[in-house]
Amino acid sequence: MKKILSFTDYYWPGYKAGGTIRAFMNQVEYLKHDFEFFIVTRNTDYTEETPYGEIGADQWVSISERVHVYYVSAPATRISLFNRLIRERDYDLVYIHLLFGFWYSFLPLLLAKFHHCREIIIAPHGVLGAGALGLKPMKKNLFLSFARITGLYNGTVFHSVTPHETEDIRKHIGKKTTIAEARELPRKASDPPKRNRKTAGCLNMVTVARIAPEKNQLFALEILGNISDHEIRYDLIGPVYDEVYWTRCQALIGELPPNIRVTYRGSINSELIPSELQSYDIMILTTTGENFGHTILESFMAGTPVIISDRTPWRDLERSGTGRDIPLSDRNGFREAIGFFASLGDAEFEKYSAKAFTFARNYITNPEMLAENINLFNRHV
Repeated sequence: MKKILSFTDYYWPGYKAGGTIRAFMNQVEYLKHDFEFFIVTRNTDYTEETPYGEIGADQWVSISERVHVYYVSAPATRISLFNRLIRERDYDLVYIHLLFGFWYSFLPLLLAKFHHCREIIIAPHGVLGAGALGLKPMKKNLFLSFARITGLYNGTVFHSVTPHETEDIRKHIGKKTTIAEARELPRKASDPPKRNRKTAGCLNMVTVARIAPEKNQLFALEILGNISDHEIRYDLIGPVYDEVYWTRCQALIGELPPNIRVTYRGSINSELIPSELQSYDIMILTTTGENFGHTILESFMAGTPVIISDRTPWRDLERSGTGRDIPLSDRNGFREAIGFFASLGDAEFEKYSAKAFTFARNYITNPEMLAENINLFNRHV
C-alpha cells in the first residue's frame, strides 16, 4: 500500500480555513482504504493561536485507520523537524497543498526535491485563479516569476480539479507543466433534507464563507440595500479574516432598510454546516472566484438552491432548476433572483429544493470522480 506524506497548513479538527481543509478531508475519507496517509499540519486552526487542546502536538497521532497526523506546535516549527519528517519513512510520494506559504508549501517542496523523493504532487486549491491572485498581487507574481526562472516546479505534478484550473496552472507555472486532473471529492452522501416551510414574500438567506474581500459579502449587502418589497433574513457564517473589510460590512449593515435583517453568526464547525443549511431557503455566494465551492455543493445536498456569481465551476443553474449563477457586473440580475425566490410560496419552492438535492445526489454518486483521485496517486504503478 502506498504511503503518502502530505503537508497542509490546516487539517481536522480545524474547519475555519474552509474549502481547502474540506477538500483534503473528503479526499482522505474516500481514499484511506487504498492509501496510507501521513499528514503534517499546524496544531492550531485558521486565524487561531490557541492549540487544539484535545490532541497531542509534535508526535504522530493516528486519527483513524491508515490516517496519521503530526500536529506541529509553534515552538517546534523548525527546518530540522520538517527535514526529519520527510526522511523518517520511505514515502511513495509527497503531496503538498497550496503554493505561497513557507512552512507547509515552499519548504516541503525544497526538502522533497533535495532528498529526491519519488514523486511530488502540488494541489494549488485555486490560488492561481484571477480572484485569488488579485489579493497581494505583487508578492504573488514575484514568487511565480521566481518559480518559473528557477524551475522550482520542474519534475513535479500539479493536481488540477477543473479544466479552468488547468489553464491557470499552464499560464502561471508553465505550458509544459505536468498536470493531472482529478475532481474534488464531495462530502459523502446524506439523507434527504428536512427543510422549513417557505413563506411567500419572505426569504431566509445565508452565506457560509470567511469574511474577506474575495468572498465579496459587501457586494451582497449592497444588493440587499436596494430591495424594499420583501422581508429578507440574511445570516453570515464564517471567521472574520479581514477586520477592515468586516468594518465596512458592518457600516453598511447599519444602513440597511428595516425589511432586511442581517445577523453575523460567527464560525460553525464544518461538520454542522449541512444541517444548518437546511434551515435556509437560499445560499448566496457573490464570490470573486472559487476553485470548487464545497459550500455550494453542500447547499444542494441540503435541498437549498443557490444564488452565486459566475466565478465558480457551478454553471447553468437556472436550466437545472437549482438556482442562479450571475455575472458580478449584473447587479440587477442578483436583485431579480433574490426577488424571484422571495416571492415563491412553499409548493413552488419545493420544486427547486427537490431539484437541488437530486442534482447533488447524482453528482456525489458519480464513480468517475473516485477513480480520478485513485489514479492521481497511482500514476506510476
